[in-house]
Amino acid sequence: MVRQAENMQGRDHSDRLVPAAASSSRVSGNDNHESSGRSGTVSRLSGMLSSVRRSSKSSESKKKRMPWGYKWRSSAWYITAVVGVGVCSDALTYQIIVPVLPYRLQSLGYTNVSEKVSWLAFAYSIGIFVSTFPVAYYFGRYPYRRLPLVAAVIILEAAQILFMLAKPYAALVIARFLMGAASTVVWVVGFALICENVDEARIGRQIGFAVSGVSIGTTIAPPIGGALYWNLGWYSPFIFTIAFLAVDTAARMLVIERKQMMKYESAKTTDMPLTATPESTTHMDGDEKARPDLSTDPEAAIASRDRSPASTRVPKIPDKVKSDLTPWQVVAKLGRSSRGMNGVTITFIFGFVLGALDPTLTLRVQSVWHKNSAFVGLVYLAASAPTFITGPIIGALADKYGAEWIMAPSLLLSAPWLPLLILKNSLPGFIVYFALSQTFFSCALGPVGLELAMAAREVEGMSEIHQFSAMNLAFSISSAIGSVVGGQMYDRLNHGWEAVCWFMFAVTIVFIPLPFLTAGKRTLWDRCRGRPGKSETDDDGAEIEASEDLPHRTTESRDSGETPT
Repeated sequence: MVRQAENMQGRDHSDRLVPAAASSSRVSGNDNHESSGRSGTVSRLSGMLSSVRRSSKSSESKKKRMPWGYKWRSSAWYITAVVGVGVCSDALTYQIIVPVLPYRLQSLGYTNVSEKVSWLAFAYSIGIFVSTFPVAYYFGRYPYRRLPLVAAVIILEAAQILFMLAKPYAALVIARFLMGAASTVVWVVGFALICENVDEARIGRQIGFAVSGVSIGTTIAPPIGGALYWNLGWYSPFIFTIAFLAVDTAARMLVIERKQMMKYESAKTTDMPLTATPESTTHMDGDEKARPDLSTDPEAAIASRDRSPASTRVPKIPDKVKSDLTPWQVVAKLGRSSRGMNGVTITFIFGFVLGALDPTLTLRVQSVWHKNSAFVGLVYLAASAPTFITGPIIGALADKYGAEWIMAPSLLLSAPWLPLLILKNSLPGFIVYFALSQTFFSCALGPVGLELAMAAREVEGMSEIHQFSAMNLAFSISSAIGSVVGGQMYDRLNHGWEAVCWFMFAVTIVFIPLPFLTAGKRTLWDRCRGRPGKSETDDDGAEIEASEDLPHRTTESRDSGETPT
């Protein structure tokens, strides 16, 4: 009995142990399952990250590399230098034949040489006039500037070859027309390229450097052209210009615009490899809830941008709204911009004086002092050399103090020297008077680019293309009128040179009050009366005062959380 009871107790004890062992085995199986699940999740996550890294590496390998020399090719100084060389080549190709063209026409047997030269200058101006409208219309919508600049310089080279080889007068007219059309692209698209790739605070300085290319071209062209023609013949000046244009073409082809750089930078930012950490995967939901909405919180957006690494930031360029304005709407809006009209008017005066002198000055020096083309080139050199220095200085001063302090006084000081060109008792005196008048005209023209750029930002729907097209149009019309009037007066009046000089003086005097009343953000007329600057319009159409302390007040109101008024 005792043995039977012990056996029964043993079976009961074993029965109790079996469920316990089964339950312990189930617990250990669950633990093993959970650990294997976690390890599987980690392995899948690591596999996903490795695939992302592989895809990012493959995308980086497929991605287009940054262009060679992209830093200096897209820099503001290189773009300014390219535009400066472009306007230098334009002035060079125009001015290099000015002192030799009368001698060339005489050698070909033409009569009324001054009249013939004036009509060739007229053809050049008509080329500018005719091409300005399509250039402004199309390239106001076309976003890139390098291709039209390269095409323009190729057309200019072809026109140079045609003018060099042509003997019929009609062929000379066609070649001169093509030169004017190519010049339009350089002056309109080239200066718009500077405004789109340079900070607003430095536009005046950079345009001043670019405009100095005109001074360089007009300085070196006449003496080089006269010397080459006198010693090597008619073809030599054109061979020189074609070689110079080849260098200009290469420089334009190397330009990288900021719009192109933004594409590279955007692709670089988009293709950055994604990385994850356990903390980021664990707390991702919490961070997304705590992150502010950057689209509705500007201060958070600015703070987020400032905290981001500099290498991941893409420079922001204000998007210029494509203008659908018709040419007449552009003219109407331009007429309501006093600064734009001021720049266009100064360009008109400069073009008129330059156009009147081109067909007459060479013949005047030849008839009074019996000098050849090489000496006439030296006269142009003496007149243009000071403008090479004044261009950058005037641009920097306009940025710092305002265009109003430069344009009106310079235009006033350019007028008295024009009647003195009538005197013929002293050749050195004639050269000095001519140099002073051209220097002050150049100083008055220097801030025109800044005025047009600022006017384009103030008038809704207008762009730099429209403003510089208007400037080019004014130059073409005025130079055409000046060349025809000057050439006709010189040939058909008994005292033709005297009439030309007094006519240039009268035109200059008539327009002197305009920059005094309209130039700059706060005109000299407003300063004399103690009034604030011109009123501008904000984005909502409300009128705001454009006084000198406006940026300071706007900053304070932004810091205090108030809306600027």
